[in-house]
Amino acid sequence: MRVTVGTNEISYPSLELTEGLILFTGPSGSGKTTLLRALHGELLVQDPFKNWPQDKTAMMPQQNTWIPYLKLGIQLRQFGGPTAELIARKLHLERHLGKFPNELSVGQLQRFSLALTLSLDSSVFLLDEPTSALDDDLADLVFGLIDEKFKESDRTTILAVTHDPRMKKYFSTAKTWQL
Repeated sequence: MRVTVGTNEISYPSLELTEGLILFTGPSGSGKTTLLRALHGELLVQDPFKNWPQDKTAMMPQQNTWIPYLKLGIQLRQFGGPTAELIARKLHLERHLGKFPNELSVGQLQRFSLALTLSLDSSVFLLDEPTSALDDDLADLVFGLIDEKFKESDRTTILAVTHDPRMKKYFSTAKTWQL
């Protein structure tokens, strides 16, 4: 698969993307986030992966994509329904549901993004650095939720970009691709 971003073209090896948990690692600038964005359908792709269900992907981006003037609880309910709010509560965010995005830390916004993403009706979840701003206890909680989502169905695919050694250790049996 080849992806063009501006004047740069990135070629990815022929990856076999199957059901399961797949971790993408590599140095900054190696194209990990670009790969997720391409798989999500945000970028123009030449020679796409065969049988890739682009219309059934849910993506958790690295950056804050929340509507700044709308409280997070309202956004969760509007876009993810009651499941998103339930996941947010599991991530210890209940006291922040009535807050605006600019009132929260990067790690709190990251957990809200994960709650929304995991609540969506999808068979493919693309997670971009889901634990980069979290301490050990919260990272363990996130790993547990990712594992729970993965085990819900044998047809679930979770692709996660990570630099986090804790994630690689927790999911030590996952396929890992070095980009």
